Amino acid sequence: MPIALQPARVFLEPTLTRDGTLDGAWWPHSTDLHRELPALVRILEDRLGPILRVRLDTAAWDEVPAHLLIDGHFLRVSGLSATSNTIRVIRGSQDGFLLLVIPPDTTGPVAAAAMRTAARTGNTMSATEILTCCHSRAPVPEMRIRRYRDADRESVLALIDADRLPGQPPCTPDLLDQAVAGTSRRDPDPWADIRHPSIDVLVDPDGHAAGVVSYAAHRDRSAGQILWLHGREILDVVEALVFHALRRLGGGKPVHAFTAALGLGLAALPTGRRPVTRKVLEHAGFVARNSWRYLRRTTPCDLPGAACPSVEVVASAAPSGWLLKARDDDSSAELVAQEPIDGLGVLWWFSAADDHGDPALERALLLQADALLREHGASEAILYAAGDPESSAALFDAAGFAEIDHLVSFTRPNNAAAD
Repeated sequence: MPIALQPARVFLEPTLTRDGTLDGAWWPHSTDLHRELPALVRILEDRLGPILRVRLDTAAWDEVPAHLLIDGHFLRVSGLSATSNTIRVIRGSQDGFLLLVIPPDTTGPVAAAAMRTAARTGNTMSATEILTCCHSRAPVPEMRIRRYRDADRESVLALIDADRLPGQPPCTPDLLDQAVAGTSRRDPDPWADIRHPSIDVLVDPDGHAAGVVSYAAHRDRSAGQILWLHGREILDVVEALVFHALRRLGGGKPVHAFTAALGLGLAALPTGRRPVTRKVLEHAGFVARNSWRYLRRTTPCDLPGAACPSVEVVASAAPSGWLLKARDDDSSAELVAQEPIDGLGVLWWFSAADDHGDPALERALLLQADALLREHGASEAILYAAGDPESSAALFDAAGFAEIDHLVSFTRPNNAAAD
């Protein structure tokens, strides 16, 4: 019987240079290694690449098998002597990353403090010292929220990068500066209807940024927007940021969250990789509004060439690229291809409804889009597919795309006073 997995709670040191004592922290939900380890390995492989084996503190777990089968691959498991409350994940013969393992029954504030300390660049404290220090803080001092400062740029970039999906380009200082200013040189139109955004950071008692949120009101004050938010999926941090933004936006009007083209590179919230943020939004009264599938292709398109309907290609200014249209007497389909940057092309898929789709039209669109991307230097591609295009799933698969996550935007119909 398959085991229902909960998302792994992981906090990695942002530079991954391994200069400190530890390279991050893991807060499992239980002491059942069969239940916990697969989720950890999957999320680490997105950042570190294939994990070959792990070594851990055997006394901390109910049972330690010699190996586990995860996604069709065997992972070797062994003990790590004389190092309690840690796990070492190994990519090659000696290429290991050492993580603090926080006991599952640890309270949220203590766990959050321990994770931030373990993942701090240049940290010199051991796992035992971190846990002892964080447990000794009773009660844990309150964190506070203040306005973003230029000095916060590096730590905020690290927060953003921690939530980056495979294939998603890293947020650069220039992109962050544009988001802080409330504009985008690549696609300025969506920002025209909102006021200058506020960017606030949640800082711990030592002044280190634990989370960041950007929010703004519409120019006609008819609604508010939570534009982007990052808190490393730590419940207390995400809750504080969401309710802070709601209070600042005021009551009596709808509030939208994670709407397309107003974030830092994603169309909406990746709900698979960020389940804590989704749950906090839902508990705050937000409901799903629009959804997209996020797919990635790192190999050349493998669709066989065949006679297919002609595709109309017209220039697109926002985003910069091309609008592709294919139609016949009964059906039509559309796709937007963004001009590649640094070898990455982005496709926006607007296919027909499931009962009106035409495979020939859709294949024609994808072949023409792939030719455009390759012609302009793309070596890989991201595809955003609107809604839940099950009828096109086989086509995406045949073209070499793999689904990474499900993106969702949200609306709170009436922003009552937030607690």
